[in-house]
Amino acid sequence: MLQMVLCGIMDLTGRNRRIKRNMITKIKDILSNRTLVTFVAGALLCLLFLRQCNSIENLKQDVKLAQEDAGRQLNNFKAAQDSVTILRNDNGDQLAQIRSYEFDLSNLEGSQAKLTKKYKKALALNDDLKEVNSLISANLEIKDSLDVTTTTEIIDTTTTKVTFASSEDFGDGNSRELTGFSTFKYEFEQFKVLETKFELKQTLSLMAAIENVDGADRLKLSTSYPGLEIKDIENINLVNSRLNRKDQKKSRWMVGFGVGYGVNLNNNQVISTGPSIGVGLYWSPKFLQF
Repeated sequence: MLQMVLCGIMDLTGRNRRIKRNMITKIKDILSNRTLVTFVAGALLCLLFLRQCNSIENLKQDVKLAQEDAGRQLNNFKAAQDSVTILRNDNGDQLAQIRSYEFDLSNLEGSQAKLTKKYKKALALNDDLKEVNSLISANLEIKDSLDVTTTTEIIDTTTTKVTFASSEDFGDGNSRELTGFSTFKYEFEQFKVLETKFELKQTLSLMAAIENVDGADRLKLSTSYPGLEIKDIENINLVNSRLNRKDQKKSRWMVGFGVGYGVNLNNNQVISTGPSIGVGLYWSPKFLQF
């Protein structure tokens, strides 16, 4: 029994030695084939070159995003220091302008999130502000004086009705119309107001634009309504740096079918040119995707 076990061990050892010798022989044959070695070396160099190109591209993208973020922070700092500038256009109309903010939706700070929440509630916007490019607001104050035309109508010996009317058209969709009346009664040597009613109709036209001036966006707002004063305006441009970043590449398996003409390596390890056709299962590492 012991002899049989020893014979089996010796036979297994001999077989392993033969397999080892065969493997060494095959490796030597492969290494001695200059054509194959040249082909493999060239393929490896190409792969390394593609990987380096991909790394450089990713680095360029990171640098670009970092520069954009730094520029955004500087712009918001300057916008916070800016105030509304009131000018006059060629028609003499009031023109207000101010520097615009720029918020990154993928990285909102606390104060920025609080500010955008105000717009979401007022304008019934979606929570993530998807498809929203800008948020704009204006605080306006109307200071007006009216030239009123009055007419009187005697109702009876003690009652009189006074009618008020004023109408102005300022052009460009701006107008104001006031109508009203008040009824007075005189009795017991005193005037008594019986009824008073006024109706005021106003149309206000505002024109706005966002213009890039010296590399910074500025909100401009104008109106030709003479009694309107622009107290404050605000514009927030919205971007999403996460959407601007290229999709992260992942390693994956692929099934491919190809037809072409080019350089081929046949079973005899000989490189030749000619047509080729093939179907295969491929694994693509992320560093080789470009």
